[in-house]
Amino acid sequence: MKFSVRLRQAAFPPLSRWSLRSKTLLVFLLLIAIPLGLQGALTYYDFSGSTERRAADYSAQLVGQINRNLDRTLKEMQRLSLTPLYDPEVLNILRKYSSPDLKYVRPSVEELEKMLLHIASGTYDRSEIRGIQIFAGNGYTFSNLDANTIRSFNDPSQESWYDRVRSADGAWTLIPTHRPAYYLDNDPQTVFSVARLIREPNTNRTLGLVKIDLKLDVFQQIVSNVKFEDKAGLIAVNSRNELFFRKGGPQQPLGDKEEWTSAASLPNGSGVQHMQLGGKPFLAISDYSDYSDIKIVSYIPVESLLKDTNELRNMTLWIGVICLTLAGGFATYSSYRLSRPLAALKNKMKRVEHGDFKQSVEVESEDEIGQLSRNFNRMVERIDRLVEEVYVIGLREKEAELAALQSQINPHFIYNTLESINMLAVRGQSSRVSDMVTALGRLLRYTVGHSRRLVQLREELESAEAYVRIQQLRYGERLNIVFDIEPELLSCAIPKLMLQPMIENAIYHGIGDRESGGTIWILAARFEDYLLLTVRDDGRGMTEDELARLRKSLVVPTLAASDRPDGHGVALRNICQRLTLLYGEAGELHVDASPGAGTAFTITIPLHELEETPDDTHTAR
Repeated sequence: MKFSVRLRQAAFPPLSRWSLRSKTLLVFLLLIAIPLGLQGALTYYDFSGSTERRAADYSAQLVGQINRNLDRTLKEMQRLSLTPLYDPEVLNILRKYSSPDLKYVRPSVEELEKMLLHIASGTYDRSEIRGIQIFAGNGYTFSNLDANTIRSFNDPSQESWYDRVRSADGAWTLIPTHRPAYYLDNDPQTVFSVARLIREPNTNRTLGLVKIDLKLDVFQQIVSNVKFEDKAGLIAVNSRNELFFRKGGPQQPLGDKEEWTSAASLPNGSGVQHMQLGGKPFLAISDYSDYSDIKIVSYIPVESLLKDTNELRNMTLWIGVICLTLAGGFATYSSYRLSRPLAALKNKMKRVEHGDFKQSVEVESEDEIGQLSRNFNRMVERIDRLVEEVYVIGLREKEAELAALQSQINPHFIYNTLESINMLAVRGQSSRVSDMVTALGRLLRYTVGHSRRLVQLREELESAEAYVRIQQLRYGERLNIVFDIEPELLSCAIPKLMLQPMIENAIYHGIGDRESGGTIWILAARFEDYLLLTVRDDGRGMTEDELARLRKSLVVPTLAASDRPDGHGVALRNICQRLTLLYGEAGELHVDASPGAGTAFTITIPLHELEETPDDTHTAR
């Protein structure tokens, strides 16, 4: 035993006994740490630090100027929102239509012209305004926009932004970016808005609401002449962590929730901080406006600031090339030795993923990769064995479930038949008892005489005729049965004991309680590649609620007694389960009914034929 162990250990080179971590550490130390670490670290970090400081100072001036320009624009919009208070005619119109009695009453043409002139004077030569809306108390909306783009009547109290306007109590408020519901466009433009309540100067009574929707071009115009650092981004948020505007570089993950959450967490005022966004370092330069409650934050990826260190980097790279050349041979050999077994293991795993469990990998070392290869071989071998065991067990469970479902049907009709025989015996009708016992014997021979799952339609019909004979002896002329079977379908394969439970339901729940009796039709027809078996009666039928409950009971495995529709469902649910086990989605039981017009049960199964063999078994073809 000791000799064999020595041979196994000697078969591998010394490096193969190292851990994978030790090998990786050795390679990186030889390729990077020694040649580059001592020469480039101090110089590089000093130069990059000075670059960051210059960029931060420049960006701080930019965001401050952007915020001042934005305040100037918002002050103009704030003054514009006050103009309705200084126009008596506008106040008179709003006062008139603030009454609830005039709800949904349209203003006159003269009033519309006056309001339009007033609003248009505020939008003249202001391309940044998307629209000015004045909402009257009766819901009518005055706007400078075309009538085809905005609803005439609106209830601003239903809008998400209304609460903050009402809370401002007549003061102006700034609403972040949103899509107003009063626009008729399928894809309305995103806007941010300045709004305030319009109150009557003397009584302070609310007459309406003015809302100025601004395009995001406002920000675009402000930042259009600003030169940002390469790949830098800009974001505008308020103290509620609501986004107003963002402008990101082509390779930045800007716009994520993480970004403006980080922006809102910055302290109010001007400042510079280092942050991590998306796992990458950024410089965050912020400026806060007390007037608008908006914070402008500029994000600059630290990696973009290092572009000015190209000369230093190039010098470091040249030194690194010399060192890397010396280490290239060893690095190539090491990387090959590390990657070859991993690549082989990856390929084997892909084959196992596609279901091929007859895979194994060659163990070439005693490090972590070798241990992983050994464990992989053992795992695949066990999975292959377990899959075969589970497959066999699954087949046996399915066979047992089919047998259990079939056995649930037999006691059901035997009980009802014996009850009928007992009633006839009590009445002394011995000849009819004899007929019923004979028919019952035929049923029992068919039911328990063999355990075949599939039988010919001919055999199922013979069993159904025996059952019908028993019921006709019981009900007499009240029960009329009509068979309509296409002759070429008699050899088709169907699951055993399908028709009898449906006939039983039709008798007991369809026409059994009617004094005049009724008729039951048993039909078999072909539709393309499917066999349709239908049992229909002209009995009392079912209401829509009863039909819905019955259909629900057929697909729900366990149903409370209170939810079972009038005793239906036990045998029918067994039929549904058998169809599912035998045919999957190709087998179906459909129920159709209406009050007073009877009920129809239809089984749809794939069309197959059974050939009889001498040992009383059937072969499907």
